[in-house]
Amino acid sequence: MVYRTFVAGLFTAVLALGAGCAGPASRIPVTSPANLAEVSELAGGWTGYFSEVAATQYEAEGRVKLQIHEDGTFTGTITANRGANNITRAAPLKGTVIADDNRVVLQNTEGPWSTLTLKRRGNDTLYGPAFDPASEENVMLELQRDGTQG
Repeated sequence: MVYRTFVAGLFTAVLALGAGCAGPASRIPVTSPANLAEVSELAGGWTGYFSEVAATQYEAEGRVKLQIHEDGTFTGTITANRGANNITRAAPLKGTVIADDNRVVLQNTEGPWSTLTLKRRGNDTLYGPAFDPASEENVMLELQRDGTQG
C-alpha cells in the first residue's frame, strides 16, 4: 500500500514538473523588447492564399487577408475562393504574434483556426502548413506583404 502511494505521488510530481516546463513561461513573451522589435518589422498588411496539400477530388482553397500591428497583435480573415468546394468556410483571425528569427507564430484566439506557425522568406513572404478545420485537411499558406509581388 505504501509502495502504491509512493508511485502515485511520484507520477503526479513528474506530471506537474512536465506541465510546468511546457507551459506558457517557456515561450517567448509577446511583450519582450526583442520580440516587439521583430514583430514591428512584420507590421502591415499581408495578403495570400491557402491550398489543400495533396488534394484529390475537391480542393479546399481560399484567400487570407492579415493585418499585423506593431503592438504584437493581428487581425484578419480567411475566405473561400470562388469555385472552391462547399466545405471551405470564411473565418475571422485575431490574436498575438510571436516572431523568432525566421519563424512567425500567429496565436489565433478567434474563429476555428488554431495557432499558425509560418516561416519568413526575406521580408515580404510568410509561408507554412496549417490545418483547415472546415475541410479537416492539411493546407499550405503563403502570404505576401501588401505592395509586393511574389
